[in-house]
Amino acid sequence: MKPTIFYLYGFSGTGKYTIAKAICELEDVKLVDNHLINIPLFTLLKVDGKTPLPSQIWDNVGKIWDAVLDTIENISPNEYSFVLTNALSNENPDDQVWFERVSKASENSKRLFIPIRLIIDIEENERRIISEERSHRLKETDPKAPKRNAQNSVLLSEHPHELTLDVTNLSPMEAARAILAHAASYH
Repeated sequence: MKPTIFYLYGFSGTGKYTIAKAICELEDVKLVDNHLINIPLFTLLKVDGKTPLPSQIWDNVGKIWDAVLDTIENISPNEYSFVLTNALSNENPDDQVWFERVSKASENSKRLFIPIRLIIDIEENERRIISEERSHRLKETDPKAPKRNAQNSVLLSEHPHELTLDVTNLSPMEAARAILAHAASYH
């Protein structure tokens, strides 16, 4: 596989982390989950998975992401591939800027960029978002979030390599295989 940055994004509870782990089981890919970035800061706050976080926390999260992307661009071995996860939506204009930053990191590091937009049925999302594992990882667990999110839309890029994948009825391994097959068409 050509060095690649897979960027899995969608609303909370769509299975980004679980699918990313499955990709790493199938290929030699380094996982950079958004909560790997968030947890050092979230542990300094009161996080219950339901109460909105202070808005200024996202500036500090951005600083960590910048350091991670700089490391991918300038320090990581050229042959490494990565799978990154994030919750992005059209509701937040900064999310489009962030998407473009990750795309640029791929370009700067001469890695293929494969953005994967994950979508899910509301009822399935409601079932997944309240899992105990999500709570342990300081993730959103608000059962009302899927209906709130359904009123918005997951960020849709105009990137030519983007894949929109409905994961409602897919196992993580099935989703990972579909993503890898999609990426293979660009190698």
